[in-house]
Amino acid sequence: MAVSKDVAAWAWTARKISLGTLERLRVDSGDEFFPQLNRKAECLKFHYAGGWKARAIADKAFVAMKGFKPSFWGLEDVLRSKPQDVYITEGELDRCALVEAGIPPGQVLSVPTGAVEKPTNEPPDERGYGYVLEALEAGLKQVKRFVWCGDADGPGMSLRSDMAHVLGRARFWFVEWPEGCKDANDHLIFDGPDVLLDRVRNGSLPWPIDGLFKLSELPEPPKLVLWDPGFEEWKDKIRLAPRTMSVVTGHPGHGKTQLWTQIWFNVTRFYCVPIALASFETRAKPHIRRYLRTLLTGKLEKHMDDAERRRADAWIEDRYLFMVHPQGRPNLKWFLDMAEVAVIRHGARIIQVDPWNRLEASRGRDQTETEYIGMCLRELHAFAHDMNCHVQVLAHPAKMEGNRKGHAPHLEDISGSKNWDNMVDQGFVVHRHKTFDDKNGQRVTLAELHHKKARFEELGYPCVIDLDFRVDQGRYVSVKKDEGET
Repeated sequence: MAVSKDVAAWAWTARKISLGTLERLRVDSGDEFFPQLNRKAECLKFHYAGGWKARAIADKAFVAMKGFKPSFWGLEDVLRSKPQDVYITEGELDRCALVEAGIPPGQVLSVPTGAVEKPTNEPPDERGYGYVLEALEAGLKQVKRFVWCGDADGPGMSLRSDMAHVLGRARFWFVEWPEGCKDANDHLIFDGPDVLLDRVRNGSLPWPIDGLFKLSELPEPPKLVLWDPGFEEWKDKIRLAPRTMSVVTGHPGHGKTQLWTQIWFNVTRFYCVPIALASFETRAKPHIRRYLRTLLTGKLEKHMDDAERRRADAWIEDRYLFMVHPQGRPNLKWFLDMAEVAVIRHGARIIQVDPWNRLEASRGRDQTETEYIGMCLRELHAFAHDMNCHVQVLAHPAKMEGNRKGHAPHLEDISGSKNWDNMVDQGFVVHRHKTFDDKNGQRVTLAELHHKKARFEELGYPCVIDLDFRVDQGRYVSVKKDEGET
């Protein structure tokens, strides 16, 4: 392995990384074709266990060898050294910067791909952290302390939060860069190796677990990412977001499953985020498949040809996961276990259970139903936040009698507990004033979506959206009440 004079000169002049550091890290150079540039370019080449990655020096562009398998860069060095502390950077040049500053190569890792804005249009499998789980199993779990040295921008903070969960918050520390520095390499360039070394070794902060903290000890939370539900007329009335939890209720047969299938289809299609469904009353085959085929092709299933069905099914295969308990007796623990696999292995960002009452209760003998529901909702909310996904529960209301009969339910009417109103970030009700018109003998297709609660103003505000289900199109549309059709 060798680094050309031109590449070595660029590394030192532009990045303050010496030839000696590149040689210690077994970096070499070459000429590779970069699709971003549509030409060959001289580059630095970083060698991973699963292949190489290259970084062009004249222009910022990256390429990896065909068949490249993501893994930490430097994992073999770390596993061989068995250090107590491991420093993790967000890019190869940042790992080089830490080694340049004096951290041994056997204590520094770099993630294989940098952070991206969320939501992302990259393929879903690039959102997973399977390589982290593999590294932990290979011996990285013996490390006592991980020090995160990632980028000081929105995507970097989101990645930092994800890594804290996957690696374990109890042994996760992080470095905050000074004003004007984005990453370790910036700090090396602006302030020199001694200052960088002191900051990462002596200035890291423990990831907050619980207790009392000064403001400076709290990490900046990732910016709330907003998803448009796909109805132009709704404007800012309703937005959805990962790291939040919602509940949907409505009387049986009022269309909550089909409406939210359409809303999540819109989000999944526009933002390219995978979804995992635990659908216990509406079968994936044929019912959800039929909804999705129609939404994707714009045709009712009976009017599609075989090629259209195959294309639709391939799209569904790429973005949807379905949770099915092998014995038909799902409970909350099983649901969360499957959801965790869906998030970490497949990059799922939306997790839905429909309906709640089909999850078998594991309530303690001395535990009231309100206490049990509260405990479950806390676990679901924590999962949504920690795993950077949206968790949604569809739940039936209790039977309503007297002057409430036939009216739209409230969140507190959901069977079991007022916690359904108190503990969620967003609450929705799908309601039809009637489903059949006895006078003309026709089906009534008008419906309402009540946005009952939004904990954060970015998610919208309480309102009622008028909808009509267009039977000939197999989808809901927003309407004004006087425009509705039956």
